[in-house]
Amino acid sequence: MRKFIVIILLVLFSQSKSYACSILKVDIGSSIDVASQNFDFLDMYSPEVYGKNSSVKYTVPAKDYCEDSQLENADLEVIVYDSKIAGINILSWDPEIKNEVYEFTNNFISSLDPDLKNDKVGINDISIGSLLIVYSKYNLRDQIQEILEITNKELRDFTYGEQVLDAQG
Repeated sequence: MRKFIVIILLVLFSQSKSYACSILKVDIGSSIDVASQNFDFLDMYSPEVYGKNSSVKYTVPAKDYCEDSQLENADLEVIVYDSKIAGINILSWDPEIKNEVYEFTNNFISSLDPDLKNDKVGINDISIGSLLIVYSKYNLRDQIQEILEITNKELRDFTYGEQVLDAQG
């Protein structure tokens, strides 16, 4: 019995943190059917409602989709175009909460420029191949904001602009 418990503990501790984070389980370009296994709110998506030329942006609390990430105050945006995941963004708008998205990115995706941790504005491109991953810290109305944007070269044009509609649900 002791060996069994030790084996279970080893398996649990050897798992990457990213497995507890649905945000990182969904590939850009994956179908709504596949993505809705991790993002239950995508069950509401209906391509007929939004039309062929529009993207749809869903905004939900990030903490609901990434356990143990300390994304307590950040928002998760999932952008859908043509029944595919076009982009995933994590945003932190609360000026009282500092480096929430920075820490998430550092811990779960890739190391960032340490200067960005200290209220310094800037951009860190940590893209891999055709996957575009950009962390930004910027000043908006005298408040520091953070955003992590994940998309790919094929779908990036469908993640911003007036064709991106907010989902109503």
